[in-house]
Amino acid sequence: MADSNKPAADGGAERNVDQIRDILVGGQMRDYERRFHELNERLEAELARMRDAQEKRLAQIDKRIDDQLDKLGKLLRQEIQDRNRSIDDMESRLQQAARTSRGEVASSLDAQAQELAATDERLRASLADLHKTTVARAGDTEAALTRMSAELRGEKVGREDLAAVLTEFALRLRGDFDLPASK
Repeated sequence: MADSNKPAADGGAERNVDQIRDILVGGQMRDYERRFHELNERLEAELARMRDAQEKRLAQIDKRIDDQLDKLGKLLRQEIQDRNRSIDDMESRLQQAARTSRGEVASSLDAQAQELAATDERLRASLADLHKTTVARAGDTEAALTRMSAELRGEKVGREDLAAVLTEFALRLRGDFDLPASK
């Protein structure tokens, strides 16, 4: 039973020690607690103020970033539009240049074809004239040959006639040939 009284006595002694401690340092402790509490409130208020300031700064930074992103987006869209217009302009210029080149080549080919046709026509006319001249000259030459042939036939001496004349001549030279008397 003595053991069971001991915890009760220890509990009473602790209470007494707490009371003595409260009497000796209780006011200071309450003052410290009040100061700690005030300091804690000021720290929490300062932390809240700093948190609000930080949030405002972050909101400003977010707003600046959003503004900058909007500006960059507008610049990028404008640049894309400018590039697309430049590309469209370049394509239209290239198409116009191609059409112009095709037209120039086609007109040049037409001019060459016309010149070739005119040259062909002149050459064919010259060839026809040359053919006519050649045919006419051939006809003239053939007529001349025919005339000369006729003249030569009329004037030429045949082989047999020439042989008879030469035979007669040889006989006369020998004196074997007598001329018939003329009547």
